Amino acid sequence: MSLTLRYARPYSTRVVLYVLLTVLSVVFTMATALSVADFLKILFGEGDTSVVPATLVSQWLDGLYRWLISFGRLNALILFSGIIFVLYSLKNIFGYLSAVEIATLRTAVVRDMRADMFRKAMHLPLAYYDSHRKGDVLSRFGNDMVEYDETSLGSIQQLLTAVISMVLYLAMLLYLNLKLTGFVLCMLPLVAFVISSISRKLKRQSKEVQEMNARLVSLTDETIGGLKVIKAYTAIDFSNSRFQEYNRDYTRRRNAMYRRIDAASPVSEFLGTVMICIVLCFGGALIILDKSFIDAPTFIFYMVILYSVIQPIKDLSKAAYNIPKGLASMERIDRILKAPNNITEAPDAKELESFGDEIVYDHVSFSYEPGREVLHDISFRIGKGRKIALVGASGGGKSTLVDLLPRFYDVSSGSITIDGHDIRGLKLRSLRSLMGNVNQDPILFNDTIFNNIAFGLFGNCISPITIFNFSFSLIWLPCK
Repeated sequence: MSLTLRYARPYSTRVVLYVLLTVLSVVFTMATALSVADFLKILFGEGDTSVVPATLVSQWLDGLYRWLISFGRLNALILFSGIIFVLYSLKNIFGYLSAVEIATLRTAVVRDMRADMFRKAMHLPLAYYDSHRKGDVLSRFGNDMVEYDETSLGSIQQLLTAVISMVLYLAMLLYLNLKLTGFVLCMLPLVAFVISSISRKLKRQSKEVQEMNARLVSLTDETIGGLKVIKAYTAIDFSNSRFQEYNRDYTRRRNAMYRRIDAASPVSEFLGTVMICIVLCFGGALIILDKSFIDAPTFIFYMVILYSVIQPIKDLSKAAYNIPKGLASMERIDRILKAPNNITEAPDAKELESFGDEIVYDHVSFSYEPGREVLHDISFRIGKGRKIALVGASGGGKSTLVDLLPRFYDVSSGSITIDGHDIRGLKLRSLRSLMGNVNQDPILFNDTIFNNIAFGLFGNCISPITIFNFSFSLIWLPCK
């Protein structure tokens, strides 16, 4: 939840406005029911003219209703219908405005979070992507972000609305009759216990499903990317059976999770109905036996408000189920946002405007994993204007040696210098702007030919150091 609070904090004004509009919507809902109960009692009944304890407001409303009836019962009924229409319209207007506010807040939070994720993904070292499947990373931008928005943020919205509604409805019930409401409140802990016992395992189930979905995306990406190899080795049937088996397992896990989620509404509604039936029997029996501490008209209105509490209870239970489900996606997103980046600039990093003399690899060693060196104690010099070719078997470390120069990775020991400047003491933009890179596997962005050719071009001259990163050679060319 701390992640959501961090991104929602800049929009605290919208949160306050949403709460205020929701309160007004619920107040006008109760005002509509209260007005109908009071007015009909005055219109058709006798005796006490209010179903709530006497207050200045109730006395004012009593005077209003009697003034309407002075025009005749039929005319009063027509005029009162207009008042109810206005009250109900205000309830819907405030409900709509609160929904607009929370929707704007949700989209802003998701936008900011996605922007930070993309920014972080651009700055993460290549070593991060060596140890994480591309499909898993893509799943966090796609499926996890959608799941977080629809499940976690949607449930928080549902939770806030339910809590506000329940607080106001319970306040009205306490106002109507303290003793009967105390009896109702004694049953709520049992409802909460049953709901929490069902949702306890949901977070773990949801996390497993999200991990399996990421693996499914990754498997699809690997299969399509390696389709030429699959066809060449006639492995289509094998790849298909592997995918289908994993897909069936993923579907079983997802169905089990949704069965638990779908139990929220019927269980909460059943418990709410049981609670209403008990209160109805208890209160009704006291009224029939003339032992009640509440009169019949007030009890009817009390039951109307009590029945209105069922929907917030249902929403509360759904939120209790869905928030743990969304937390699994939130944790996966947070792992990217908090992933460490060891390729950083020194506080006193320098600018290097040009390549003047030579590049020196001085006793360079490197390992992707501790204890397993890929390069060991390598030293050589490359003078300006020279062409250097690195030749060796596949996997011998040629590409790794090249990737150390623009600091895609940092050396484990030793140093690399350009014109006597250690590359770890240079600004990354300054260092990489000196280089052109021709990869072994060409990449075309989904853009025009012109924009692909001009991608990353900041000057009129080609880079002073051009790296051809093929499986057999590495070549530096001077700028002309």
